[in-house]
Amino acid sequence: MMKRYKVIWFDDEHLERKRIRESAHLKGITLVGYSNAEEGIAELEQNIEAYDAALLDGIFYETPSEKGKPTQDAAMGKVAKALLRLEVRKKLPWYILSGQDSFTKEENKYAAAFKDGKVFDKLGDEKEYENLWTQMIQEADKLPETQARQNNQEIFEIFELGYLNDDVENQVLHLIIDSLPSNTSELKGVLTNIRSVHESCLMRLQTIRVIPNANDSLNNILKHLSGNVSKDNGWKPTSMVYQTKEIKNLHEWIYYTCGSYIHYLENQDNDVYMISNYALESLRFGLFEILLWFKKTYKDYC
Repeated sequence: MMKRYKVIWFDDEHLERKRIRESAHLKGITLVGYSNAEEGIAELEQNIEAYDAALLDGIFYETPSEKGKPTQDAAMGKVAKALLRLEVRKKLPWYILSGQDSFTKEENKYAAAFKDGKVFDKLGDEKEYENLWTQMIQEADKLPETQARQNNQEIFEIFELGYLNDDVENQVLHLIIDSLPSNTSELKGVLTNIRSVHESCLMRLQTIRVIPNANDSLNNILKHLSGNVSKDNGWKPTSMVYQTKEIKNLHEWIYYTCGSYIHYLENQDNDVYMISNYALESLRFGLFEILLWFKKTYKDYC
């Protein structure tokens, strides 16, 4: 499976720059374009974890209301400073791709200050783009978040397809990249995260009527997913079967174990056996299997 990268792109003409977009696409890079600094910075502040790199034109709009041909480089300076400020959350590699002589042939103050004067030429040939994408991919591959996505592409395809939202993606990402808990507070946080992702899957299946009511008891939900088998009908399904016995067992293991230990931790109940990180890893990988089952089920019945 080809590696995929998501790059935020600041360029007032990003919709017209099909050559750049197609060149990036051939390398597995999806460019998400913004014509102005204000909206793009807002996106970074909300979702910087979702991106693998940033690409900046030398001159573009500062605000959505601007019209005509931009002539100042202040917007690029604002984005550069925002990227620097957001490094406490994620140090995103970024690059300048400009067709302006003031960037490609002359020294620009922002390029000199932030990028040692290195600027890729928007008007250059395919080799210039090749060098840009190669450097971008090499730097992105060093990021823990990018490594997590590349090593778990089947799972993260769920979010590319829009089956679950960005908040759930961020939860899953942290389940992969964060260190195992070293105290009860961290343990509770991980268990809550696992339980939340699991519930998000069930809620989403309700929207396509695979589950009638995601707020029903887990027993009733699982009975429905198993085809409403019962002793009275000889343990044979009387409705659509959406899950195997093994998936049913994973649902129960995640739901009840997370729920019980969240309760114990909230009440500081020290008399119960406290699960170790071995069990936590089992819950984590069990959730990943549920996500793959969810993806197939959602695709088959949406």
